[in-house]
Amino acid sequence: MQIFNAFETGKYSDENPSKNTSEIAEDGYVRTKIINDESCSVSVASFRDGQVREKPHYHPNAAEIYYVLEGKGVATDSHGNKKNVGPGDIIYFSAGESHNMHSAPGCDCKYYRVQAGQDRHMED
Repeated sequence: MQIFNAFETGKYSDENPSKNTSEIAEDGYVRTKIINDESCSVSVASFRDGQVREKPHYHPNAAEIYYVLEGKGVATDSHGNKKNVGPGDIIYFSAGESHNMHSAPGCDCKYYRVQAGQDRHMED
């Protein structure tokens, strides 16, 4: 058994995220990896205000689930529909569905992310 606290694990770019488990994406947000095995990956994504992932993406053979921990975000589906999301919201994208998720204007957003499936590579 492994137990992780998503609130303590995920750090924003200005909070000195761990270099061992975190990476700063080209869009400036921080991805903190928690679990990565053959069937799923779990991470925390931390977006400061203004750190926006412009391009939608998809995972051909993996579903993706987001759980908003704090702040406010914007989730966009394959049809370009945008929904404002906040703490406690769960967003599900099926395998192959184009999507995007980032902080809402004027807000920070931190969310827990699970990718379920064996081939979790990302495509634009």
